[in-house]
Amino acid sequence: MFIETAVKNIALNRIMIDTNSESIQKMLNNVVMSYNNLPATSNEAQKKKAQHNKLRLENSIHSSISRAYDKDNPQITHFYNNSNHNGVPLWALFEIITLGDFANLLSHLTFDTRDHITSDLGIQAAAIDTNRELIYRYLYMLKDLRNAVAHNAVVFDTRFRTSDPSRAMTENLKNAFCLPYVNFKTIGDYLILICYYLELLKVSKTEIKSFIRDFEKNTNNYCRAVDSRVSRVVVHPDLTARLQMLKNSI
Repeated sequence: MFIETAVKNIALNRIMIDTNSESIQKMLNNVVMSYNNLPATSNEAQKKKAQHNKLRLENSIHSSISRAYDKDNPQITHFYNNSNHNGVPLWALFEIITLGDFANLLSHLTFDTRDHITSDLGIQAAAIDTNRELIYRYLYMLKDLRNAVAHNAVVFDTRFRTSDPSRAMTENLKNAFCLPYVNFKTIGDYLILICYYLELLKVSKTEIKSFIRDFEKNTNNYCRAVDSRVSRVVVHPDLTARLQMLKNSI
C-alpha cells in the first residue's frame, strides 16, 4: 500500500505537469496514446489500435467513477452532489482506482510522459526498457502478490502470478542488485522487487535491511517448524545466498 500510494502520487504529479491541468479529459486528450499522437512512422493499424485502447481506458475510468458513486464514496459524490464543482478531478480518480487499473492507465500514456514518470521515480534502465514498460509491468506483479495476500492464498511458489516477466524486468533487477538471476518463480523475487521500490522511494537502508531480516526470520522459523523434506520443496535452495547479495547491494 505504501508503494502504491507513493507511485500514484509521483505519477499524478507528473501527469498534471505534462497536461498543466487536473482534468481527466485533458489527460486523455494530451498524454494518452491515440490515433492522432502516435509517431509519424505509425501505420493505420497501429493508430486504430491506439485509439481503441484509449476508448477502452476512458470507459474503464468512467466505470470506476460510476462504481464509486454508487457506493456513496465521498471522494466522488462530493463532486457530483455539490453545485460548486464540475467533474471529478484527476487526483480524486487516483484515490479510487485499484492498483491494477492504475497500472493499466500508465500503460496507455505516451512514451514522453512515461519517460518523465520513469525519471521521476529514479528508474535508470533506458537501454533495456525500450518499450517503456517497467513503470506499469512491475505494478502488475505487485498487484498479483497483494491480491493473493489479501485473499489468504498460497504465495511461496508464486502460483498467483498472472503473467511472466519480460527480459527488461528481470535484467533491470539483476543489474540493480548484482543478482545472478530473477524470474519471479519464487516468493524471494517479489521481496527483491519490493526492495527495489523501497530504494526508489528513498526508504532508509536500515529500514529496508530490517524488512529483509524479518523475511529471513520468518523463513527460518518455518523451516524449523516443518519436516526438512517439506521445507526443501517450499524454500528455494539459493534463497539465503541471493538475499545476502541483495543486502550487500543496498
